Amino acid sequence: MMALSLGFDPIFPPWVLVGLAILFAAFSALLLLRRARGSLIRTLFFAALILALSNPHLVQEDRTALSDITVAMVDRSASNRIGDRESETDKAIDALRANIQATGGELRVIESDRKADRTELFGPLAAALADVPPDRLSAALLITDGRIDDISRGEALTAAERPIHSLLIGNRKAPDRRIEVIRAPEFGLVDRPVTIELRIEEDNIPESGPVALTIRRFDKAPQQRMVMPGVPFEITLTPERRGEMLVDVSVETAPDETVLVNNRALFSVNAVRDRLRVLLVSGEPHPGERVWRDTLKSDPAVDLIHFTILRLPTSQDPTPVSQLSLIPFPTERLFSEQLEDFDLVIFDRYSLRGVLDVRYFSNLLSYVEGGGAIFVANGPEYAEPLSIFRTPLEQVLPASPTGTISSTGFVPALTELGRRHPVTQGLEQPGAAPWGRWFRMVDNRVVDGQVLLSGPGEQPLLVLKRAGEGRIAELMSDHVWLWARGVEGGGPYQELLRRSVHWLMKEPDLEEKALSARSDGEDIIVERRSLSGEQATVTVTGPDGSERTLMLNPGANGIAEGRLLATEAGLYRISDGEDETVAGIGPVGGHELSRIMPTDQIVRDVAQKTGGGTFWLEDGLPDIRHPSKQATAAGNGWMGLPQRRASRIEDIAQTALLPAWAWAALLAGLLALTWRKESR
Repeated sequence: MMALSLGFDPIFPPWVLVGLAILFAAFSALLLLRRARGSLIRTLFFAALILALSNPHLVQEDRTALSDITVAMVDRSASNRIGDRESETDKAIDALRANIQATGGELRVIESDRKADRTELFGPLAAALADVPPDRLSAALLITDGRIDDISRGEALTAAERPIHSLLIGNRKAPDRRIEVIRAPEFGLVDRPVTIELRIEEDNIPESGPVALTIRRFDKAPQQRMVMPGVPFEITLTPERRGEMLVDVSVETAPDETVLVNNRALFSVNAVRDRLRVLLVSGEPHPGERVWRDTLKSDPAVDLIHFTILRLPTSQDPTPVSQLSLIPFPTERLFSEQLEDFDLVIFDRYSLRGVLDVRYFSNLLSYVEGGGAIFVANGPEYAEPLSIFRTPLEQVLPASPTGTISSTGFVPALTELGRRHPVTQGLEQPGAAPWGRWFRMVDNRVVDGQVLLSGPGEQPLLVLKRAGEGRIAELMSDHVWLWARGVEGGGPYQELLRRSVHWLMKEPDLEEKALSARSDGEDIIVERRSLSGEQATVTVTGPDGSERTLMLNPGANGIAEGRLLATEAGLYRISDGEDETVAGIGPVGGHELSRIMPTDQIVRDVAQKTGGGTFWLEDGLPDIRHPSKQATAAGNGWMGLPQRRASRIEDIAQTALLPAWAWAALLAGLLALTWRKESR
């Protein structure tokens, strides 16, 4: 494509020419006003002189036409993938690309994040438009169901002077019944009721009576109730254990309803204990007592009650009891009436000195076997005749004292089991300074339990055991405080005690054998932790009752993992024959898939402000026209992609308007004609 234009390359700076032009114009005007002879010819001479000094030339440009660019922002969110919407979207893109390319245009397609729970189109569209040269941008297209969450960012695009059209996907007249979330807490307390407030909404469905609602929980039989559409209602549930509680709520299908994904909603409630109550009983004042107290008090989840026995019932003291400032030890209330209120009882260097009656230890035995937890931190008294081992707790204590005490220095060492157990795994960091020594340990033999730390001669140092429904742990030395003081570099005392305590209180992350599952988009990831980490097979039961087998492959840290593609939304139950867990696929909390009916209300304002239009693809793809920049860009059944007619210069050739000798001859002729005219 050739283009011809007139250009100037002044001999003098422009300001000089402008000054001369003003001077000549003033002089010529004066001559014309006085009707001087030859004034017209003199004016022509001045004009020709200025033009010659401007050095005019013809500019010939060789240009290549550039295609107009149309940017299509495609909604790939979950709500625009249900039913046949994704295939409808793909067909629209193919038809648009073929039409635009047939007229020499270019279609650039960008897509939203498929895994996001919110539909954001205007942010990515603005970034894409910034990469398009303004003189080539024809228009922008939104291919969506109209459910957009970042509509506020669309205001910035209305000033771009380019039309933004919306091609809407879906059947706007289809019947739809959905569960709408009014209030759904993310956290709850164990054994405290949690309330979820919902409402059943309907579109394109004739008014009817109550509809059936089904509520499903893990390890619970489904519950049904009748609810009225449009009227808020509440579901009250009580978490019975710590961790994630998944609730699956579904409503019956309406007549002729085809899109059922929002008839079901999953709610995840993270159940926690209000406060973990710990009872710490120190048999006597000693340096390790403060270590226990400080460690437990630093844990915000722990509510600590600490008693230190300072005076025995048999102590001979002439001071009247009424004048003593000591607090009486409420043994009956703590170990009989309120024992079940505690999540953990810790005996720190306790011995039988007449403070606790034998019947209280019988209560403690029942407490452990019924699901409670006890930690016994032993000192020299554990090897003596008044040892706590000589009580009914002997039946559940994992380590039996031999009656001797080792007083040589030793460095606590992780056993082979301890390197894999979640309580002690990772305590020994590669490249870290070696741990400091301890200097006292009660010799023992393990009756039944898991040895995680060992002392001199590979004697058991830290032993864990499950007893009935509860748990018990023993630490066979009272020198953990040396690590707290940093003696010989110290050691990870806080992490060791904290993990041990939370394992006793059944912290899910510290279970040595656990089965867990979580959703990742449309996949379910299953993890099985064990002390061996061997390959395992689990059975996955879908929402429809169908069963599939999944192989878990061994990985690092004793965790075997597998991934399964979910076929539908709902609760999936996973079992390895011993343990069970549950995972949910679908709109947890109910956002992206909670409202799936297509709408033009959200995009209509942006279209109107930019001169674009909104079109329903179920009515057919609108005709595409290419109006001029100033013309209307949308009409009934058609949308406009304005022509930009941009081009790129490939070559430029310049030719002088007149050669120098011609300018000289012209000026000389005009000057001679002026002289002749004035000489008459």
